Amino acid sequence: MAALILAIVGAILIMMILAYGIYVTFYPLSKTVKDGIEAMNAQAAEAKEKRLLGGKMPEPTVAKYA
Repeated sequence: MAALILAIVGAILIMMILAYGIYVTFYPLSKTVKDGIEAMNAQAAEAKEKRLLGGKMPEPTVAKYA
């Protein structure tokens, strides 16, 4: 009986560790991808506006995309 309880507790602990590992791996990765897509869209919109104005826009600052 004690071995069964120990096996169940061990399995639950392993599953919690795996879930945390997946969380700390994929949550920051998804935020990075989302922010990268937003930056690409902003640059595309700026390039489109620059083309429409004939290249008369000033260059963007780096802080704009940070």
